[in-house]
Amino acid sequence: MFLRKILNLKNTLLFRLTILYAGIFTLLSFLAFAIFYYQILTVTMKGMDEELLKEIEEFSIVMAEAGLEGVKAAIAEEAESEDPNEECYRLINFNGDVLATTDMSSWGSVEKYNNLKRLQEDETNYIFQTLIIPGREYKARMISGTIGTDTVLQIGGTLEEAEKYLTIFRNLFAMLLIILMSLSAVIGWIMARQALLGMEQVTQTAIEISQGAYDKRVQVKDRYDEIKRLGSTFNAMLDRIQNVLRSMREINDNIAHDLRSPLARIRGLAEMTLMRERSVDEYKKMAASTVEECDDLIDLVNTMLDITEAESGVQVLEIEELDLRKLIIDAHELFQPIADEKQINVTLDLPHKLLFKGNRKKTQRIVTNLLENAIKYTPDRGKVSISAFENDGRINIIVEDTGIGIPEAELPHIFERFYQCDKSRTERGIGLGLSLAKAFVVALGGTLTARSTLDKGSTFSVTLPQ
Repeated sequence: MFLRKILNLKNTLLFRLTILYAGIFTLLSFLAFAIFYYQILTVTMKGMDEELLKEIEEFSIVMAEAGLEGVKAAIAEEAESEDPNEECYRLINFNGDVLATTDMSSWGSVEKYNNLKRLQEDETNYIFQTLIIPGREYKARMISGTIGTDTVLQIGGTLEEAEKYLTIFRNLFAMLLIILMSLSAVIGWIMARQALLGMEQVTQTAIEISQGAYDKRVQVKDRYDEIKRLGSTFNAMLDRIQNVLRSMREINDNIAHDLRSPLARIRGLAEMTLMRERSVDEYKKMAASTVEECDDLIDLVNTMLDITEAESGVQVLEIEELDLRKLIIDAHELFQPIADEKQINVTLDLPHKLLFKGNRKKTQRIVTNLLENAIKYTPDRGKVSISAFENDGRINIIVEDTGIGIPEAELPHIFERFYQCDKSRTERGIGLGLSLAKAFVVALGGTLTARSTLDKGSTFSVTLPQ
């Protein structure tokens, strides 16, 4: 069981981020060590070269003051005081003849002719070289320098001390690197865990929602911007899903409650028809009533479906450039006969042209629903006005009437489905017109508000993005 968890762990994002953090930290540490090691090596070799060069300069002074014999004497003195395994001296001329030397048996065969040739051809006074001596553990450093007209002095020194120091440094860093790798893995795990904590909460919330807790939401406070964006998007998706579910429940409730009456009336008409023989005219009248009830029923179902689609956001809107002036004029011409019958004066206040991008059918339904509502609830010889204008990149449509008005207590509920104010129940309707207009306005990214004074009239304001 434990082994299975370990094997599954390698497929997690947490494990991969931890490895990534640890790998990057280890790589950077190794690069830092390489740079530091190179600096130490450079400084060490530079110090060694400076010491050898200083000795060449000292022997050059001896050569100038005491001549060749003085140099030989100085080499002999050095041979007595220095360990031949650690330091060697050899005096030669440009022909390669050895004039004086210390014990070089432990130094192997050190090439000399190539250095002499370079000193002559390159016109340089000294040459450094690193020696790998067979049978010896540590390398050596040698300088070949001119100390006279035809005299070259070679001085060699072991790099044992420097290499021991560098070996200690490498071993120490290897131990330190293991510790740093372990520490970086722990720190990387903590960092990755902290970074993925928000994702874990999203996952946990999704699990709880799948178990029925549809009101659960991801907490986005005190999180990284990416996690906040993920949480906000996830919450918005949940809100939309919940709206769809709520709409589905409302449809079920509405079907159970509001479709019962027309279905009961249709059934009643059918039962009355079957109870006794009737004349052909009576049968026609009952059939006409049944057709009327069915039309109302179909209109009710279609309207509820339109509202549900708009509120849930599942419908893809076809956006096109529209002339709002023409849409309003068409709606006015459609309802003008009804207004004339009630002697209602409908006035228009529209610009010469008002273009905006929107969905044609939904915009038409918004305008016609508001205009129909205004004419329906305005008494005879009343007034209705429609105005439209553009302001600050947004389209505004205002429908005003001198109708019966809406009580202040009922104003917040007028956009609810099937809601009808007490004063409006005498008018024929199902209470879905304003709900449909509100749903379509919101679907188009706008707002719909209402102001009303009882017995004086109402004003409906639509604001849509241009």
